[in-house]
Amino acid sequence: MNNPLVSAKFRFNRWLAQGKDQKVIEKLLVTLNKDSLPHKINLEEAKNLIDLGVYQQTRDYLEEALAHSLPAADYGQIHYLLARCYQGLGDLENALHHLANSLEVEPSKSEYWNLKADCLLELGEWEEAVACLNKSLRSSPRDVNIIYRLGSIFLFHGEYGEALNCFSGCCKLKPFDPYYWEIKAEIHLKLNQVKAAMECFQKAIRYGGSTNLLARLAYCYAECGDFKKAKKILHKVLKLEPDDYDALCNLGGIYHKLGKDEQAYRLLKRAYLQNCNDAILLNNLGYVCARLGRFRKAVEYFNQALTLNPEDETILYNLSVCYYEKGFWEESRATLEKIVRLNNDNTTAWTLLGNVYEQLAKPKLAVDCFNKALKLA
Repeated sequence: MNNPLVSAKFRFNRWLAQGKDQKVIEKLLVTLNKDSLPHKINLEEAKNLIDLGVYQQTRDYLEEALAHSLPAADYGQIHYLLARCYQGLGDLENALHHLANSLEVEPSKSEYWNLKADCLLELGEWEEAVACLNKSLRSSPRDVNIIYRLGSIFLFHGEYGEALNCFSGCCKLKPFDPYYWEIKAEIHLKLNQVKAAMECFQKAIRYGGSTNLLARLAYCYAECGDFKKAKKILHKVLKLEPDDYDALCNLGGIYHKLGKDEQAYRLLKRAYLQNCNDAILLNNLGYVCARLGRFRKAVEYFNQALTLNPEDETILYNLSVCYYEKGFWEESRATLEKIVRLNNDNTTAWTLLGNVYEQLAKPKLAVDCFNKALKLA
């Protein structure tokens, strides 16, 4: 004879697979019979309804269940499910209240600490959330999902050393997952550990990572000064994906460093046709155009970049140099004065501004600028 409970679960799973959520919800709601309490508590059905986003009716049923004398295990689980309902309804204060009751009964239950961390993160209390996830990890020390969450929080808040420890743990637990190696590599780059990043990117590629990782690996080789290897990898990427944005930008940068600005310009222009709203790319295009003697085009790219990042000192300085080299003293002066207003300690800008004032026959102002560049004023 068929087990009716197993048969019902099979039907629910089949309906879910077919996208018939409403039919499942209607059937599950029938099982939340308050008259059967406290002899029968349908916690599994309540959990399924919460998974389907049915918070209010499930909350009412669970609160009715709490009015009865319950086993300790059920008590903790009911408070946990209520916390999930309240979180779904946006009432984080009540969610945390019920979680406190759950943890009082079962303080080592990982799922309770994980949900508390979720609520705290929604409230912006990330350090308290980290403390909860650490407690969860003590109960499940090999749970890669908890370690991943910790690493993601640290990464988001700029705690790169802590993030690196977490993702190193993920790589140890899941050594053949390219995603963890990729994130670990990016954190190494944040910490200026280029060779370590290179090793991680190589592992991510070896374990089935996407083609774009080749471009990131090439970037590492270029940063280490191995332009030949970087070029070879990037040409391979562009052979596979001719419009790979990162590959085009990085290969353009390499050709520029090798003094081949015409090739650099062609590659960067191809990247520009894909994304004309990248301030770094626009600055690089302007710089290469200036090297090629295309003054008007260089100014156009620099100004376009400044519409995106109007206070970027590097772009402003490159524009001012472009004006200076073509004898546009007033335009150069106005741009440089904007830089020193943004950053009074920019010695390079003060020096060039002094040169501009010399060209404008204003020697006293030039001397003042040179003194500021030398920290004498």
